[in-house]
Amino acid sequence: MKNRQISESIKVGIFLALSGGFMDAYSYINRGKVFANAETGNIILMALKVCEGKFFEAVNYLIPIVSFAVGVAICEIIKYRKERINMIHWRQILVLFEIFAFIVVGFMPQEMNRVANSIISMISGIQFATFPKIRGTAMATTMCTGNLKTGTQNMYHGIKTGDRSAIEKGLYYYVCILVFIAGTTIGYFAVKLMAEKAIFLAALAMINIFIMMFKEFED
Repeated sequence: MKNRQISESIKVGIFLALSGGFMDAYSYINRGKVFANAETGNIILMALKVCEGKFFEAVNYLIPIVSFAVGVAICEIIKYRKERINMIHWRQILVLFEIFAFIVVGFMPQEMNRVANSIISMISGIQFATFPKIRGTAMATTMCTGNLKTGTQNMYHGIKTGDRSAIEKGLYYYVCILVFIAGTTIGYFAVKLMAEKAIFLAALAMINIFIMMFKEFED
């Protein structure tokens, strides 16, 4: 059996998908109805606000879009400087950054929603670029559209041809979507109970990932 990096393991993927769904629920319910992860939705909402002449409100959606791109860029900078990093894996550095950022957001009042959303979207961009695969398969843990498409394609191919590996791969995509939904549901109830500080639960998920990554390969 081929050894796989722990960063591509199902266990890590579950925590990532939970965090991904949680971030969207948190930012939408508690931070001004802005999506942290779904930048397509933010682009549409921004364009609609511009069409309505509400340019100031459009900025609310522009900020997370730009922040997401900044998060991807941060991941690339760290990844290509990894040869200078010896103490821990370069992905763990980014996970630590995410944990710290989540904690900072948890202490931000409602008056700082724009800043909070920009940080969450940056984290989403980092997560999207840092963990692009689960068990060697390209899969997003911060959004569902691509997973739904690819999962359905694999399921259709597997059922049509009898390819069990394609069916298994399709199921991975569907499970990822279900875990994302679970994270969104947890986020909904957590915000009701903890308000701004609910984001600390996402930090706990990332702490688990950080600890797991001290093991380079999954069993």
